[in-house]
Amino acid sequence: MDAVIFSVDGEPSLSTIREGVALAKTERCDFVVGFGGGSAIDAGKAIAAMLTNPGDVLDYLEIIGQGKVLKSNSAPFLAIPTTAGTGSEVTRNAVLASPEHRLKVSLRSPYLQPRIALVDPELALELPAALTATTGLDALTQLIEAYVSCRANPMTDALCAEGIRRAARSLRRACDDGHNLAAREDMALASLLSGIALANAGLGAVHGFAGPIAGCSRRRTERFARRCCRTSWR
Repeated sequence: MDAVIFSVDGEPSLSTIREGVALAKTERCDFVVGFGGGSAIDAGKAIAAMLTNPGDVLDYLEIIGQGKVLKSNSAPFLAIPTTAGTGSEVTRNAVLASPEHRLKVSLRSPYLQPRIALVDPELALELPAALTATTGLDALTQLIEAYVSCRANPMTDALCAEGIRRAARSLRRACDDGHNLAAREDMALASLLSGIALANAGLGAVHGFAGPIAGCSRRRTERFARRCCRTSWR
């Protein structure tokens, strides 16, 4: 057995996926391991899917692409999250950025679900406080959105309620003391539960805004945030 490393620098773009697929095909890879935060796992999902499906990744994207349906199972994919935020290790979509369209959109299919998710809170012990906070708030937001979603059901409500409790008691603790393993375990579970909940109940307005806002340049995003703050203050 041999391995080849493909680094994902920030949120994966369409070009990131194309480069990853080309490398995997050149190296004749049989399976894909996504190790890292949500961006690395989403990139791994998309690369694994495009290894076994024809055409370009843009063909299968919603909104900006043709919205084609993936016809074949992805190459076997193992997700190992090192942050506690997106819950991408248990969802059926991969969020990809398209700078030319100034949008973040999803590649969606049941075939994108990882074969195995290995969730180990110890992998987040060295995560800086700022990343712990931002990823943890993402998990908490997903739990709240899925809980109030019009597609919520008793199963997702139970998952969300448990996840919200864990995030509420441990997010600040994990930020203040990154080596607090109990807090890290709570946040890993909160993230995992948020992924299962959103996969079954959907999300809401917060993530609806996130697609176009995150697709803008940093300067445009900051201007938008300042305008929102001024409006809220008034």
